[in-house]
Amino acid sequence: MSNRDIIEHYYRQHRDELLTFVGSRLGVKADAEDLVQDVFLRLLADSCRPITPLTLPSLVYTMARNLIVDHYRRRRCQQEFALLMEGMKNEKTSMESAIFARDALRYMEQRLSCLPTQTAEIYRLHIYDGMQVSDISQHLHQDYKAVEYRLGQARRLVRRLLRHQLTASTGS
Repeated sequence: MSNRDIIEHYYRQHRDELLTFVGSRLGVKADAEDLVQDVFLRLLADSCRPITPLTLPSLVYTMARNLIVDHYRRRRCQQEFALLMEGMKNEKTSMESAIFARDALRYMEQRLSCLPTQTAEIYRLHIYDGMQVSDISQHLHQDYKAVEYRLGQARRLVRRLLRHQLTASTGS
């Protein structure tokens, strides 16, 4: 049996079970369905790894668990960013925090300009447009793994630079 056959058979037999698992953690059926679909699409796209019926359940649940964590991490970042932007618009917000937020965004954009053009573009699509790796790879007509790698590079760099900026601005 090929990897594709094993994955298809597992999908037919256990899709609803996995959907229940993911749905209980996300609470939104549409998000759960998207995430389960993404798990199986990733499995099908990564055909170079040998898959057996014995190892597939662990792999599927590990991937689902990691995607759930990514979902909440991305959601938290988007909420924080939205609050930051809303705070900048709110007249009750102190001028100091608005200036800090503006400076942090400017600093991040300056640092993104140091990255290769495609890497910076991938990061902006992910952060500002909320696109996932699969959407970005389709949008830019690039390999999924290449986009995933570049996004990881950009995240690490931006996180490190923003952490450095924060410690420099607070004097810690």
